Amino acid sequence: MKVLIMGAGGQGGPCASILARDKEVTEILVADINLEAAEKVKQRINSPKIKVIRVDASSPNEVAKAAKGMDVIIDVVLPFLAPDVMRGALEAGVHYVNTAFDTPFWDQLVNGEPLELHEEFKKAGLTALLGCGMSPGFLNVLVRYYADKLDTVKSIKHRLGKKNTSLGKYADITEPWNPGWAPKQALIDCAMNPYVFRNGKYERLEPYAEIEEWQFPEPVGKLLVSHHSHEEPYSIPRTLGKGLEYCDFKYYVSYQPAALVSIGLASQEEIDIDGIRIKPIDVATALIPKPGNAFLEEDVEKLDVLDKTFFVSMMIEMIGTKNNAPVTYRIHCPKMTAPGRKLYELFGTSLINVALPAVIGAKMVIEGAEKGVIFAEQLNPNRFLELFRASGIPYKWEEL
Repeated sequence: MKVLIMGAGGQGGPCASILARDKEVTEILVADINLEAAEKVKQRINSPKIKVIRVDASSPNEVAKAAKGMDVIIDVVLPFLAPDVMRGALEAGVHYVNTAFDTPFWDQLVNGEPLELHEEFKKAGLTALLGCGMSPGFLNVLVRYYADKLDTVKSIKHRLGKKNTSLGKYADITEPWNPGWAPKQALIDCAMNPYVFRNGKYERLEPYAEIEEWQFPEPVGKLLVSHHSHEEPYSIPRTLGKGLEYCDFKYYVSYQPAALVSIGLASQEEIDIDGIRIKPIDVATALIPKPGNAFLEEDVEKLDVLDKTFFVSMMIEMIGTKNNAPVTYRIHCPKMTAPGRKLYELFGTSLINVALPAVIGAKMVIEGAEKGVIFAEQLNPNRFLELFRASGIPYKWEEL
């Protein structure tokens, strides 16, 4: 198995680390427009399987040239570049996987239009798998897994909450906001109009619409959540079937980005200040602490503390019927990056929550998945979970 990883940032490193320890993988090519970043990933992992190359992800020709002889591209650059990398995959005749997607696919899903490059991938006998990270990705696979147990599915709710117990009670107000990845893109996501699938139709909402309290398992506990621009409500209504009437994604309300959005500092429209044209979002993101590269900076000695102080809770509520009887599933997925030391021993990093599902998705498209442009919930969930467990990961989700 030969893999081209597009992007040497926060997810490219963990993907390369997981692949380097996989006996089925013979070659890993880490590509980035910043060759120094790719070199640092190579040095951090120190595997003879890894080579690096400078590639501009916005150039399909450069991507295609790098992908020649590979089996699959795992694309972990920013989502807006996905169509360019996909065209490079087509030109090279290789499969494609990413962990997140947005335009143009969001608009095409909402409008019921053909998906970009779907027919081209299908005609070439190739698969382009979109959104195969943690969320979207692993959670979508679980949605399919439980949907297959039901005759009908009427409602699917996604909820995501976080809590850091090492910080003070009012940390969400007093501590600098750090989304953990590209601050500008994170703030754009907060400011975007989210969609909900309601009464069988897509409905566009205002940012932070329909705030409610949601009870997550402790220690995350009860948090405010609101609609958030995310992939699940776009793809699942189009792919799942089974009479689905409602699908959403709600994220916990972090006060700091909410305040920036509410006062206009997340706007991308230029304003005039004393004769200088500037975008408010550029002012805000210039002052937000840069997240750094968690993979390159990962300290194994700090993992035990993180296990005990930083918590993520992802929940899926599915309501449907089986044999004409009502059924409700509540699935809780705690953070996948614990126990940190065990994961570090297995994969060379604990940061596997997005990367490991992407690697499994890559294996599945090589094995043989549906051709064309597909989403994680269209994979065979039993095979996905079989490969997931075979990796050695000690992760378990709960049925509440």
